[in-house]
Amino acid sequence: MNKRLILLLVLLSFQNVFSDSTPPPPPTPPPGVSIDNGIVIMILIGVLFGCYAVRNIRFKKSFQ
Repeated sequence: MNKRLILLLVLLSFQNVFSDSTPPPPPTPPPGVSIDNGIVIMILIGVLFGCYAVRNIRFKKSFQ
């Protein structure tokens, strides 16, 4: 009887250790923080990369 009680206590003590707890959600940003920081720069980089890609495709087609 003593061994069963010890085994039960050991198994119950590990219940919280191995339980699946989810982390708390990340905090929300404070009000007034702009989401659109750098959007003009990102659009400009996208347009420049698009021009570069089109130029490379046309350059490779001209040699075929």
